[in-house]
Amino acid sequence: MTQDEVIIIKIGGSSITNKATEETLNQDAIDWFAKLISASVHKSFLFSDKEEQQEKEDDDGKKKPKFVVVHGAGSFGHHSAKRYGLQCGKAALLKSNGGGSLSPTTDADETCSSSSSVQKRKRFQMEALSKTRHSVQKLNAAMVGTLLDHGVNACNISPGVSLPGMRAYGSSTNNKSDQGSVAAMDLLCESINQALDAGLLPVIHGDACLLDDNHAGILGGDTLVEGLVSSEKMKDNVHKVIFISDIAGVFTSDPKINKDARLIRSLKVDVTTGEVTIDNNDDDNNVANEMDVSGSSHAHDVTGGLKAKLCSAVTAVQCGKEVVIAKCCSTSAEKYIQGDSSSAEEGTLISKKL
Repeated sequence: MTQDEVIIIKIGGSSITNKATEETLNQDAIDWFAKLISASVHKSFLFSDKEEQQEKEDDDGKKKPKFVVVHGAGSFGHHSAKRYGLQCGKAALLKSNGGGSLSPTTDADETCSSSSSVQKRKRFQMEALSKTRHSVQKLNAAMVGTLLDHGVNACNISPGVSLPGMRAYGSSTNNKSDQGSVAAMDLLCESINQALDAGLLPVIHGDACLLDDNHAGILGGDTLVEGLVSSEKMKDNVHKVIFISDIAGVFTSDPKINKDARLIRSLKVDVTTGEVTIDNNDDDNNVANEMDVSGSSHAHDVTGGLKAKLCSAVTAVQCGKEVVIAKCCSTSAEKYIQGDSSSAEEGTLISKKL
């Protein structure tokens, strides 16, 4: 690993919050994550006293990486977004590419439309954006604060309306006349690179964001990861993407619903078509040949759950990155983050089909 290579860690909101109860932290999981990052990150990102401690403890000569942390919203943001009818910006974009409207229509929209008040509808959307963004920034502050408690020079970078042109669909658009959000994603990457060069560990969050001039949407953490790995400003430096989830990887079906669901240890991506298939060399010969990658089983999830995560993973693999999905607070997740993938007993590796 060269000095400039970076690992992006996306930790899901369902792992660091109680997603069923609004604005409730899972502080144990946040502490686990912060302690792990403190022990695993390059010494230049630590408080001076922690750096000296790490130098005494490290005797294997292995170079430690730089990290970029992206976290989901969980119960901070998803409840508000659901209440106001905000949806994932990328999902709205894909729907519009199929002939639908980019801006989703909600019951509130219908109520406002019946009063012929465009401005009233816009104010409702901006209220949704403001309250949802305020909620998720509370979680972001808790993440940064806990990392600081563990001696990491963590720094919030908030994507939403902070960057001119950023839209809730990230840089997913192929519309040549609408490249503002692509340029905004490049600006986000420049901010991240500046922080990394200074010895600051960036902590970015899924956010509420403008969908167009009159509507708001959700810029999900998985959409952000997709934008980071494909940006010309960052993709050459990113070495690996690790998704930390509330389940141990990709299963043949939702393990929270189906007790017979089997963990898939290896997936292959056709970099030309983006097709994802189960690795024929999977150690478990009894694993099913098909998998269910439908949305999240969490009632308040507005970002697409596993399906969105896999779309992001496919883009990362197409950009030449290694991808792993592992469970929060697990020994396997610790091993992946510490660079010891070979001894991890769980998790799903996603790589290029040869």
